[in-house]
Formats: sequence, C-alpha cells, structure tokens
Amino acid sequence: MQLFGLVNTLLSTDPKTCKKDLSIRRYAVIPLSHQAGLIGMVPNCDVLNGLIREHRTQSNIIYNTETKTMEQMFENYETCPLLNKVEIFRYAQNNTLGEDLQRVLWLKSPNSEIWLERRTNYTRSLAVMSMVGYILGLGDRHPSNILLDRFSGKIIHIDFGDCFESAMRREKYPEKIPFRLTRMLQKAMEVSGIEGNFRNTCENTMRVMRANKDSLLAILEAFVYDPLLSFRLLNLKALINQKNKGDAGDVLAAPEVSVESRNAPGVNPGEMLA
Repeated sequence: MQLFGLVNTLLSTDPKTCKKDLSIRRYAVIPLSHQAGLIGMVPNCDVLNGLIREHRTQSNIIYNTETKTMEQMFENYETCPLLNKVEIFRYAQNNTLGEDLQRVLWLKSPNSEIWLERRTNYTRSLAVMSMVGYILGLGDRHPSNILLDRFSGKIIHIDFGDCFESAMRREKYPEKIPFRLTRMLQKAMEVSGIEGNFRNTCENTMRVMRANKDSLLAILEAFVYDPLLSFRLLNLKALINQKNKGDAGDVLAAPEVSVESRNAPGVNPGEMLA
C-alpha cells in the first residue's frame, strides 16, 4: 500500500496524469504481527469471477464453457504436448466469444453517458495497475483477485502475495506474462482496444515512474527485506538451486513457495481466456 500511495502522489503531481485523474484504489491493511493482520473490506465492488458467473447464469451460458470446449476436442488436456495444448487453446478461443465483461459494463449502466464514463475509468485504471504490477513483479492475477467498482467502473487489485516475479519461477504453472491482459479484458475496452486510452495511459504512467525511479526503488528495496517476503524469496531461490543440481529428493523436501498460488483459479486453462 505504501508503494501505491507513492504512485498516487506522483501521478497527482504530473499535469497529464492529474488531468485524467489517474490513481490506484487502495484499502486499509493493518499488520498485527509477522503472521497476522487485518485487511479492510472494499465496499461497492465485485470480483470479475463473480460478475462473469452471474452474467453467464442469466444468459444460460455454461460457466466454464471454455474448458468444456477444450475437453470436447481432447479430454486429457494436461497430458498433451505443448504444441497440442496451444492448438486446443486456440480452438476454444475461436469457438467462444469472451464478451462477458463487455456486456456486464453495458447492462449494469443506467444510461450511455454513465457507461462511457465507467468504460473510460475501467480502461485507465486497468492500464495504471498493469504498469505498476509489472514494476512490482505482481503475479497470481486470476479473475478472483481483480475487483470492479460498481459505480465508477475502476479496477481494484487484491492479494499481493506473489510479487517480485515469484510467480514466474514457481515449479508448476509459472506465469511468464508481465501482466494480465486477456481477450475479455481487451473487449471491455470496446472499439479502441489497447491502442487508445489503454496505451496512452500506460505510456504516461511508465513515464512518471521512470522520472521518479529513485523514490520507487527506495520503497521497493525496503520491501525486499520484509521478513515475510524475504522468507518466500529465499525458499524460492533454494528450490531453484536444488532443482538445478538435479537432487530430486531435496527438491521434494523443500518448502513450498505458495500453496495458494499453485492451487489458484488462475491456473485453470479455461480461465486464461477470461
């Protein structure tokens, strides 16, 4: 939250980003000890996963239609070679629409003026958080970790456990992408896609952060020495070193990096289309 506060301050002092009201929605986090704390509720927000599920239920669409489509082509998806997985993935992508979030933004807006405002806020907030998440090395961005404000349309991210690219180096389902930008998120931007407001906001946000890199690095360096985070990074480093040595016994005995991230909904191939 300290990093997001600094980014908000930097964005508010830049003329271009201040004019567009670029910022990151934050919520209260109160640490009580190294293993416990309090996290404030984010009011008037819904997770993308819930919005998609609700829309598909009302539209009589199977919730996991992408997964079902892939299973129709080949049942044992996990056992396929990589090239076959790509072919099955593209087959599901070509045979499903992925317009759920786009329809949700339209149907939940009272009129076209509010819809246009929410769509603009959605695109800009998604762009800002994508750039900040890239700098932070934030992973585990599945639809249950991304919220949508019911009134403003802004995107809010939660669960920052996998940062500093720890999700990219986990043993199972490593995340190789810099930030989440699936077709469903793109289609919700409507006609301009990523080449309009999204690209412009990304460029301005990255420009501001580059101009103030010393301030950002000072905060990020403090995060590296955080007891909880450093413990996870050390476990990850030990796991990688043991794996490189080829000692299977030690690798299996090594502590897990993140049980939650390895079992997260985002590792479902069908949800990668969302």
